Amino acid sequence: MRRPALVIALLVAALAFSATAGAAPATFGQARKGNLHVISSILWANRSVDMRGGWFNDSVSCLANRRLHVDIEIQRTRGSSGSGFAREKTGLVMNCAEGGPNFGFTISPTDAGMACPNGSWRPGRYDLLTRTRHVRTGLTALATLSLIRRQAC
Repeated sequence: MRRPALVIALLVAALAFSATAGAAPATFGQARKGNLHVISSILWANRSVDMRGGWFNDSVSCLANRRLHVDIEIQRTRGSSGSGFAREKTGLVMNCAEGGPNFGFTISPTDAGMACPNGSWRPGRYDLLTRTRHVRTGLTALATLSLIRRQAC
């Protein structure tokens, strides 16, 4: 199986498992230019959110590195008040990330200033964004996720 097909199959399987198993929400975004694929992801959990980017290109070696810029945003709204959190970083990322996007952040509710006393996410509407940019070409993939957390602290 070709690498793009494998990565896309893994992403589809993760989303299907999430939907059928009642698992946490997840989303992926992909941009493609020729053989270059840039991917962004958001994987939500009760006590964290994983927001990452990656790239792959079948026409270059798995040992190749490319510079990616990943920036993330988390917005929480409850009633008429809201809060936000953002982070970004740039670094070299290796080709052939078979497990999917692997460069970015795992953020806890405490890190984002949005935690209940028990460490879970506070109630409210959450809008999340992962933006991954391949620095040399500017190719950018976006992943967005919106959800409402109703559970009280």
